Amino acid sequence: MCHHHPNQKPLYLLFAAQFQVLGSDHPITATVGGDVVLPCHLSPRMNAEHMEVRWFRSRFSIYVHLYQSGQDHFSSQMPEYQGRTEFLKGGVSNGNVSLRILRTRLSDEGQYQCLIKDGNFYEEATLELKVAGKAPEAGLPMRKASGFNHFPYEDLEILSISPV
Repeated sequence: MCHHHPNQKPLYLLFAAQFQVLGSDHPITATVGGDVVLPCHLSPRMNAEHMEVRWFRSRFSIYVHLYQSGQDHFSSQMPEYQGRTEFLKGGVSNGNVSLRILRTRLSDEGQYQCLIKDGNFYEEATLELKVAGKAPEAGLPMRKASGFNHFPYEDLEILSISPV
């Protein structure tokens, strides 16, 4: 029998739904114009269909992608990601909550948070996305490269390619 103070929840309820959220220890690399998958999963592996999965950057309320109650939600999605995100539902029953970003832009580079909420319990992981095709120095002016029609990226702007 579980004895507890009237104002305190039993311990087994507090810890029943605990899990960790795991992303990637290394930066994910994308190419401008290509698609990239940001990996994220629950540990231990469990069904996340009924959980809230929120991918966001600096602000929690304006998200990159939100999956909640088994559906994608777009009402407060960051405008720059509209039509460019895909929550990979195929593995969600096994704890895989990865996100695909379509037609990657230079502005997509940076940190992403993958937050998973189950009832009152939540956990998150931080991932870093690097986008290739960037100018070597941030202050360097960029101009359209002409005569590179074999590149399938309309907005690819390169001055020089230097070793990373």
